[in-house]
Amino acid sequence: MNIVSLVLRIRPEHRAEVEAGLHTLPGVECHDMSPQGHLVVTVEDDDGARLADSLVAVHQVPQVLAVTLAYEHCDLQFAERLRTVQPTPSDTESMSSSACEEA
Repeated sequence: MNIVSLVLRIRPEHRAEVEAGLHTLPGVECHDMSPQGHLVVTVEDDDGARLADSLVAVHQVPQVLAVTLAYEHCDLQFAERLRTVQPTPSDTESMSSSACEEA
């Protein structure tokens, strides 16, 4: 399971519209909002939907003025699987020709 917590900046008078738009996105749940318009939202991986795609979609909901990542949790088993993946030769070549290494 991968989950992130976001703080969205919206105008308080647009809360219902924003929450309606967010509820159409997979894995997105709205929580609470400050009187100043800071809406707390969580996004989880969902079957058939990547977390990254949902994050991009949150930015595109009408009336969302700004999005701040507040917290991210990555499942340790998922992270372990990433560590066991061996780089391909093309990955190795692109790593060795990094602009940072040339400087």
